Amino acid sequence: MVEKAETASAGVEGERRRRTMEVPAELDTRFLRVGNKLYRSPHDKEPMATITPDRIKAKDRESLPDLIRLAKENGWTSLRIDGDAEFKRAAYLAAAAQGLKIDGYQPDAKTKAAADREQARQTGTLPTKEQTARTANQARDNKEQPDPASDLAARFRRQTDVQNAKDPELRKAQSHIALAMVVAADRFPGEYAKQREFVAERKEEVAARIERGEKVAGVETKQKQDQQVRDMTQEVIYEKSRSIGGR
Repeated sequence: MVEKAETASAGVEGERRRRTMEVPAELDTRFLRVGNKLYRSPHDKEPMATITPDRIKAKDRESLPDLIRLAKENGWTSLRIDGDAEFKRAAYLAAAAQGLKIDGYQPDAKTKAAADREQARQTGTLPTKEQTARTANQARDNKEQPDPASDLAARFRRQTDVQNAKDPELRKAQSHIALAMVVAADRFPGEYAKQREFVAERKEEVAARIERGEKVAGVETKQKQDQQVRDMTQEVIYEKSRSIGGR
């Protein structure tokens, strides 16, 4: 659960409750809104999130970047989060990337470093020499070393499928998720909860491989493979036809 951190007087609170959470145009295509519930598709039996002016309830970590963007567009500047350790970590990283403050959560050194790096990547800024020296000293004092593989795995878990597909460092890893979606649809036709669970498990498996420092090669979905076979077949037919015509 993600909750707005600012408190208010009873009068302001009552006014806030009468308002509704607005979905900005750039996020409108990512959600189907029915009252205060958000769905990804008309086939979903359960909403991905329930929203009010002060609270967003969600269980899916993959939806956090979009939901926190929604909170930011509605004027939230700080958040309180509730959930298990991984959910809190994902919410912290997603909020930090968008410049929102998390109240009541103390990230570990690596999570804080990952958040700082993501903020720098988003804004296109680089740390100064003084900041770099201070970070290096802190890592040395804590007997910790930067862990690029863990940072990359955290980004893969945090970002949406679309973001990972566009990310040069994660595009090949995301191809495994695209393949998992095809397999899930074939294995569990019409069972969308099982499909999401299957894809989420595959995503975590790929994230674990990234975290271990493994090189994840790209894969092609069956549709692309079938298209290649069709293209090759047509090329062979064309070559035979041209050979016969040449005689």
